[in-house]
Amino acid sequence: MAFGSPVLSAECSFDPYWWRAAPHEEKSAPAVPRATDVAVIGSGITGLVAALHLARGGRQVTVFEAREPGHGASTRNAGYVGRSLKHGFGELIESHGVDFALAIYRELMEAFLAVKETVAEEGIDCHYRQQGRFLLATSPAMYEAMAREFALREKHLGEPFAAVSRAEQRQEIGSGHYFGGVRIADHAGLHPGLYHQGLLDAARTAGATIAAWTPVTRMACDGQGFKLATPRGVVETRDVVVATNGYSGDAFPWLKRRIMPFEAYQTVSAPLDPAVVEQLLPTDRTYIDWNFNVDWFRRVPDDPTRIVFGGLTGARNQDLRIMAERLHLRLTRIFPQLADVRFDHVWTGKCAGTFDIYPHLGQHEGIHFGAGYCFAGVPMGTLFGRKMARRILGRKGGDSAFDRLLPTNPLYWGNPWFVPYAISWMSRKDR
Repeated sequence: MAFGSPVLSAECSFDPYWWRAAPHEEKSAPAVPRATDVAVIGSGITGLVAALHLARGGRQVTVFEAREPGHGASTRNAGYVGRSLKHGFGELIESHGVDFALAIYRELMEAFLAVKETVAEEGIDCHYRQQGRFLLATSPAMYEAMAREFALREKHLGEPFAAVSRAEQRQEIGSGHYFGGVRIADHAGLHPGLYHQGLLDAARTAGATIAAWTPVTRMACDGQGFKLATPRGVVETRDVVVATNGYSGDAFPWLKRRIMPFEAYQTVSAPLDPAVVEQLLPTDRTYIDWNFNVDWFRRVPDDPTRIVFGGLTGARNQDLRIMAERLHLRLTRIFPQLADVRFDHVWTGKCAGTFDIYPHLGQHEGIHFGAGYCFAGVPMGTLFGRKMARRILGRKGGDSAFDRLLPTNPLYWGNPWFVPYAISWMSRKDR
């Protein structure tokens, strides 16, 4: 129960809203094998998808999780499923040429489809729906840039879109805050908690062991495989998959020096008058502006009288009461009609970026990893989990345009103190 802020309801929780429908498991310590074919570190989307496919491929798989399954960002995001990248298609053509841009964006489509296929193949009831996305311009110049960018994507990738002018945007959103936008009809949304729960159930059914509350503290190669140190003993394994992203610790210091965790903040409103929600979000899409440091919002998929709203990404981790008040100011700047809204949930979770602002899939000294999703964790995590499993099983389909040098900075050793300043600098064009 939360007190001390006028924007919080009397029953406000600082746990993610998504945990209501998919409550986390009580603390338990199942038996941990002394040896396993594949050790997967991290029980989020990436780790569970990898474990699922590896177990079905005949490998003995153990998933190690420092907390309860799904404690991290996989159940703390907004449930957006799109083809997003901080590098625009036109930018990549200019910097690397058409072939490179096509390879990157075609793999984004592969990631987008991987979620749809996984939901269907595993029968996961997670409110997956291709409801479309409305990308919002915060200035006339941004609107023109968006139209040029998506025209390039339509020309080269065959991905249709519709430019919606400021005069027409009331058909999509009950706000005059924006300067038009772009509608992408096939983008999707889902319930993150239920998607994760479906993957967890599928991995267990396939035979994977989920070792909750068992952090891996150290990894060492012994020539034949790896030895993993945990508080519950040493485990020997042939292959290792690291799928910890923004929650990576000291067990894999090479990766820690190459990814930068940062906070993302979200809220879910108390129930609203359905007529008000219909007025504000009449087409029930996923909504996100086109800034570098974005605001995003949508109807909650399992309770459309509520709105999920997020922003302030990269801000220093503060008291969630303070962050709720700051988010409330941003929300009411967009929708003045919600001045009296109260939040029933406020939470944060750790994303992770990279120095080149690309997601990365790769292998270092025999250890497989997928990390640095840069705001595209649901589709990229799903795809990278698949691809790492294919690589270990020796099957086709493990190649990736995102398997490229993962850079670092010689002065960076894993403390991302500078991230708020970096995001502020990279967001200067937003203003």
